[in-house]
Amino acid sequence: MPATREYRLISADSHLTEPGDLWTTRVDARYRDRVPRIERFEQGDAWVLEGVPHPIAFGFTVCAGNKPEDLRDWMFVEEMRAGGWDPAVRIKEQDTDGVDAEILFPNRPHQSVVANRDADLHHAMIRAYNDWLSEYCSYAPDRLGGVAAIPNRGVAEAVAEVERVARMPGFKGLIMTCYPHGEPVLTPEDDPVWAAIEQTGLPVCIHIYISDAMPYQVQAKKLPGTVHFYDAPRRMLEIIFAGVLDRFPNLHFVLAEVDCGWMPYFAEQADDNYQRHAKATLRDQQLERLPSEYMKDYFSATYVSDPYGLENRHWIGVDRMMWSSDYPHITSDWPDSWKTIDASFATIPDDERHAILAGNAQRIFGFGR
Repeated sequence: MPATREYRLISADSHLTEPGDLWTTRVDARYRDRVPRIERFEQGDAWVLEGVPHPIAFGFTVCAGNKPEDLRDWMFVEEMRAGGWDPAVRIKEQDTDGVDAEILFPNRPHQSVVANRDADLHHAMIRAYNDWLSEYCSYAPDRLGGVAAIPNRGVAEAVAEVERVARMPGFKGLIMTCYPHGEPVLTPEDDPVWAAIEQTGLPVCIHIYISDAMPYQVQAKKLPGTVHFYDAPRRMLEIIFAGVLDRFPNLHFVLAEVDCGWMPYFAEQADDNYQRHAKATLRDQQLERLPSEYMKDYFSATYVSDPYGLENRHWIGVDRMMWSSDYPHITSDWPDSWKTIDASFATIPDDERHAILAGNAQRIFGFGR
């Protein structure tokens, strides 16, 4: 079916700002004191999360477009733009930035849901989040693309949730933050989930990393984001050498917010090391293809700012690269994304420009279908 609208700019990685009552109103009352919730403190509002010793402020994740003096982590909710939890407002925020559609990832509290060891509570919180996200994105499914959360406290439960969200409106992908069996190390136990995902046709999104650790307070002096790509190479090799892509050849992975410039170097080194060691030390792990071939066919990536990647786009593969605004995080250029885009794409041909800015995301996430 042809697209019903023209897409010039799609952010393949933007974020929600979950409302403070998302879980308290949607999860059974007996869990009310244990689920993520926003509470007010003297210096601002913050998430109170089970298993995290201190409140987690989140202003850096909602301050895009603010004046320099207002770029701070401790903020009150009424100081924030409401598009993170109100889809009608979000459409206006997209229009302000000239963005036609966004793929929407969770924000600060999601990692505490992932890391919660109480299986019943974990599954209840995942279902509540997915229900809310489906409702949010259903407001404008041609512009709001939800990434449904895959639970990670049991393979059977993960399969059931993948099958459930596949029947719900608003979803364009699935986010895997920890492997379904419950640990950040892939095992054959997860195969039924890969099979279920393959049946949906939705891409698997890994946002920065696979982890089962609790979230922590972001500190600007530690330059967060400078090593966002560090886990992605490991996950590509883990998935490739586990044979996942041989057993489930219709899967596709999106490595979100990891940039692209490192990808050709890593692919080259992976091939070189594989060919040098395969016959001597990897007799039981012979691949059907070179690592770089799996990477090229099965893994795409998003970037926020990557001039080096754009300059070396042909080594990376133009069809693997997707722009993202990261809105409303501090790293976003909102509401002036087009200024940065026009400057960075000044010498890039129109067909390649369109692929990176919209076409690849439209194809991979199915906007317009």
